[in-house]
Amino acid sequence: MHLQSHIPWCILIGVISADSDSIVRPSGVYVGDQPSSSTVPGCQSFTLKQIGQIATLDYGEERAGHPWFDISSLDNPVQIEVKYTEPFDGLNNVFSDGPYAFASSLANTFRVETFNVTKVGPFQSYFIQGGQRWQSIRLLTAGSVSFSSVGFISSVDTPDVDQLPGHFECSNSAYNEIWKLGARAVSAACVNPGTQTQVWDVTEEGAYIRGQAPSVSAAGYGYVDYRLNFTTKIIRGGSGWAVSKIPNQNGLQMLLVSELPEATTFVNTNRSLTAPNTIAVAYGTSFVNQTTLPSYYIATFPTPFNITEGEWYTITTSILNGTQLSTSINGHLVFDISLADYGISLDCARCSVYALGQGSFGFGPWQDQVALVKDVSITSLINNTVLYQNPMTSSSILEEYGAAVNTANVCLDGAKRDRLVWLGDFYHTTQIIASTTGRSDHVLGTYEWLQEWQIADGEMDIDPPMGYNATYKDLQTPTGMFGLPDYQILGVAAFTEWFKLTGDVQIARKLWPGMKKTLQFLTTNISPSNNLSQIGGFIGAPNGTATSAATVQALLGAALCADALNDTLAATTYRAVAARVADAVNALLWNEQLGVYSYSTASPGNYSVNDIAFAITSGIAFTSTSNTTTTPTKTSSLLAALSALKLSPGYRDSTLSDPAAPSTSLSPNTNGFLLAALAHPSVNAMQEGRYLLDNLWTRMIDDGETYSGASWEYVGKDMVRSDGEVVGSGGPGLGLFTSLSHPWGGAPSYVLGRWVLGVRETGSGGGKWEVRPAVEGWGLQWARGRVGGVGVEWKLGNGSVTVVVDVPGGTRGTVGLAGREELGEWCVDGKRKGSGGEGVEVGGERSEVVFWL
Repeated sequence: MHLQSHIPWCILIGVISADSDSIVRPSGVYVGDQPSSSTVPGCQSFTLKQIGQIATLDYGEERAGHPWFDISSLDNPVQIEVKYTEPFDGLNNVFSDGPYAFASSLANTFRVETFNVTKVGPFQSYFIQGGQRWQSIRLLTAGSVSFSSVGFISSVDTPDVDQLPGHFECSNSAYNEIWKLGARAVSAACVNPGTQTQVWDVTEEGAYIRGQAPSVSAAGYGYVDYRLNFTTKIIRGGSGWAVSKIPNQNGLQMLLVSELPEATTFVNTNRSLTAPNTIAVAYGTSFVNQTTLPSYYIATFPTPFNITEGEWYTITTSILNGTQLSTSINGHLVFDISLADYGISLDCARCSVYALGQGSFGFGPWQDQVALVKDVSITSLINNTVLYQNPMTSSSILEEYGAAVNTANVCLDGAKRDRLVWLGDFYHTTQIIASTTGRSDHVLGTYEWLQEWQIADGEMDIDPPMGYNATYKDLQTPTGMFGLPDYQILGVAAFTEWFKLTGDVQIARKLWPGMKKTLQFLTTNISPSNNLSQIGGFIGAPNGTATSAATVQALLGAALCADALNDTLAATTYRAVAARVADAVNALLWNEQLGVYSYSTASPGNYSVNDIAFAITSGIAFTSTSNTTTTPTKTSSLLAALSALKLSPGYRDSTLSDPAAPSTSLSPNTNGFLLAALAHPSVNAMQEGRYLLDNLWTRMIDDGETYSGASWEYVGKDMVRSDGEVVGSGGPGLGLFTSLSHPWGGAPSYVLGRWVLGVRETGSGGGKWEVRPAVEGWGLQWARGRVGGVGVEWKLGNGSVTVVVDVPGGTRGTVGLAGREELGEWCVDGKRKGSGGEGVEVGGERSEVVFWL
């Protein structure tokens, strides 16, 4: 049923056909000369009839999938330009909020694509768009086109977050929205097998490759000083390739551009960046900069003849001594340059293992371009040996080049980017899953995928990409290291924290052999001389508090898992090692003068949010020390030390970061570690916790144009006057590049249930629990929800609080109040009464306890 609208270009849709349940549609549309965030609610159908006219589509929250369009009328063929973005402002940018060339990631690298619309009816984009809230459609050529509907064929689950197995709500509506952020983020970032489609097609003529970041062969990681030879046919626009590159790293990239004939060239083609009859050369991740991933345009070289679309050309590119780069077409030299003359460093910008000149090769043209590639060979320039040959006509190339459909349940770091299975990010993700979606298959599948990429020393790949086959892992790690070794600590801790929340022994048993290998890696990297972790990387430094304390937390959690699996030897070993490391942290890293744990033995006068957080969550801050500082005093001292790190709207990472630097932003990841520490029953620091929720996480929900409904990757620092008043919000911390659907920013989704509801699993198999809600200090009148198998509802009365606990039958637990070591009077189920004690033991499926305050 169509309803007449007062908007001339809009028809309101009354009924949507039932055969399109997988298509998510916008909540509102606006048509005008410029993008507008003031869309018309309920509008689905619209018409564009003037060149430059733009339809803005608002999906309300994060969506993902294949863009889908249904054309109801068309007076002649037209071209349309479509943009996708998480923040609204991306629609005002020429590249929208992309491109994302860090990894090909089974999604469109580009956030802008162009279509030639030639007939009525539905059509869809070849590529998935990984995550966005906003979309625009601009009419590029003369004509009129009407859309009966636009949407995304969803590539992820889109659950109603109010109907998840885990939930939380309270009398503060902002906290309810904040809790939902992590739930939506994991729903958008955790994908099912077969949903992330291949990004290449294989034909008898070779690999058919659409505009995409170069997909790199896993067979060539160790190649150095070589000649790449292949043939290519441009279908539209150009053909692209890369050398001296491995996935997720910098490399040398080249684009061969055709003569750009009018018949096949889109009118919005960037003829400055992709000039006709040229080869453009760049170093980095792309040809254009994107915030934290700078790229370096080197030069554009004219070809010796016109490049005709539909004809085959033989390309030869050589890289020698990490500095000499040359390319020829059909035997005609196009350029032979010294990279040093263009200021390109010989050192890899992201790692010390690979130097410029070493690394693999790959293929991928620019935005909206299409090309065929076949007959690829690699020849050593050292001894003229043929290292590689491939006709590119077998489907086996898809897994070699990371272009194959995903085969596993995996959780990515973010919906739109990086779309990699980042091991360290999983620390927050597992706990959010346990507290919201309950998708244990996503936890199991992710760890099985990570363990497929595990190497002999126990390390799991820190960011294995979808699309590749794990059999190539040994070629990827010539030195036996994956980088960021402290992600191994977080990877184990993610598993153990999830286990403590769920008690899922069946899944734990499946993963235990591989997890023990990683635990062996952690213990091997503990110094026999000082008992501190020698691992550094993202969360801290070697011989530092954060990495050593996180190791203790991982070991103690692993011991609980070992208990449940009857692995007595492992449990005993892990507890003994954890005790030694904890003692070393207290003895060597506690700075009595500053009243805080030091960043590292090499930097005793500095400290970080992670140092404070993991010292608490590991329990180290509550263990005995050789100095005179008592545990309560130490806890108060740690909280006081946070004041030096306070940077509105949260806390900066460490005293080593410059609060005045324009590039300084705030990490919900590290602030999430801290939030969990503040919620520790022995800390219960509500003032600091409320500060984070009311400021850092509120930034994610209080701006209608940057709101995605999901948790963010980074938050920008606020603009603050000298008197301390906030006069402007920093918004997304990395600008348009920021992932606005990033599970590592969703800690409140598991912390609120633990803190406000007070749900804590106390047994190694999930059979024991305690509930100690924080009913005072939050300014709340009531709260309710469910974490794992434990449901809690509490409500303040006149001088009392009623706590209702709903738990699995056959289990017993303790109900108390956070921050109260000695209870007043209490009554259970209106019958059993008493007073005093730390908690009241209850059993059965439902218990109601009234506490008098």
